Amino acid sequence: MEPQLQIALEKQNPWWFNKAYETGIPRLRYYPQIQKYLNTPEILLILGARRTGKSTLLYQLIAPLKVSPEAVLFVNLDEPLLQSKAEDPAFLSTLIEEYLVQHKDLSKFYVFIDEIQNYKYWVQTIKTLHDVNKQIKFILTGSTSSLLKNAASTRLSGRYFTTLIYPLTFQEYLEFSNMPQPALLQKRQAASYYLQFGGFPRVVLEKDESLKQDLLKNYFQTIYLKDIIFPHKVRNNKDVFDLLYFVLSNVGTPFSYANIAKTLNISADTVKEYLSYAEQSYLLYIVTKYDPSVRKQLANARKIYCVDTGLINSISFKFSENRGRLMENLVFMSLVKKQKEVFFHKETSECDFLVREGRKIVQAIQVTTSLQDDTVKKRELKGLLEALDSYNLAAGFIVTEAEKETIELNGKKIVVVPLYEWLEQNSY
Repeated sequence: MEPQLQIALEKQNPWWFNKAYETGIPRLRYYPQIQKYLNTPEILLILGARRTGKSTLLYQLIAPLKVSPEAVLFVNLDEPLLQSKAEDPAFLSTLIEEYLVQHKDLSKFYVFIDEIQNYKYWVQTIKTLHDVNKQIKFILTGSTSSLLKNAASTRLSGRYFTTLIYPLTFQEYLEFSNMPQPALLQKRQAASYYLQFGGFPRVVLEKDESLKQDLLKNYFQTIYLKDIIFPHKVRNNKDVFDLLYFVLSNVGTPFSYANIAKTLNISADTVKEYLSYAEQSYLLYIVTKYDPSVRKQLANARKIYCVDTGLINSISFKFSENRGRLMENLVFMSLVKKQKEVFFHKETSECDFLVREGRKIVQAIQVTTSLQDDTVKKRELKGLLEALDSYNLAAGFIVTEAEKETIELNGKKIVVVPLYEWLEQNSY
């Protein structure tokens, strides 16, 4: 192994030398499937947007392992030296096989590879090594869902499990903020900060608000460049940035590819293509209007939400002016983190979210800052009641900023719940 590569690996594997390393604030109890999959022979893929804490989770997996330090190999492919090997088809297999030879007295190895998508030949390499070397347990992280949609889903079929990592849930946010058992006023204040700055771990731990904004802008730039522009070889950077700025400034607003294309003076196919890249990077989520017919559903209008409200605030609009849309985004992401299948309802009126389990709609949810205004209250109740009637539901939710009550109307039960309470109830 060449000296420079050996030095890089030694820096990335401090346990080889009995050196301390940072494992961060524990999060594994929110991802029990990770530890479950750690004990299986299959490859484990840990996916999610950049800066959501995937690397730290790897360290939290490594720390309790009851094995020789040399039985753990950690390779961070974001390291510039290793990135320079991205086009070398023999690089990764040679590195791992040489390491196995150096420690041939060991019968079990854990190989952790961070940001696996940085290596062009990762699928072929991992498949071959996995099939040939049964003593290796591979744990890989990646920041793009195309890892699964493309080669991985076919070439690694039957050989892997996958887990998605998100920014912090509200309960995690409270723990990171050193508020394990907050009083009511603290919860309300925490929900407001969570709405404004989001749940990226490093951002939550930063105390300076201007630095929080700088970090979020940096995160957006990193996702924009490393997971959208560079891997897809996009030439017109301005069109991509204008598109992302536009959709993040209009989260929760129904759209069509044609309408966005007309607004930005680019083709509808280009809009669709660029948004798919943003989806693959876990930056954006596209939600469709519900229809029992899949064909009609695909033709319906859509809404866009962002992985983190802090990112929206850092690049698009003024926080106070769009609090309702941000709350809607936050409620949506709380559903996504619980692996819910989400749609929206629109006929005569609109309901923000429908949750489907199997083939049945089981929940309807509206989101608004307040019901104190009679016009707003009438609109929100009308949309929710229409959804409840359409899908034969007995009860629905309205998430507000601070209000709490139960309304009986037209034989239906409407539970009005404050945002902090909704987030608390949906943090696991």
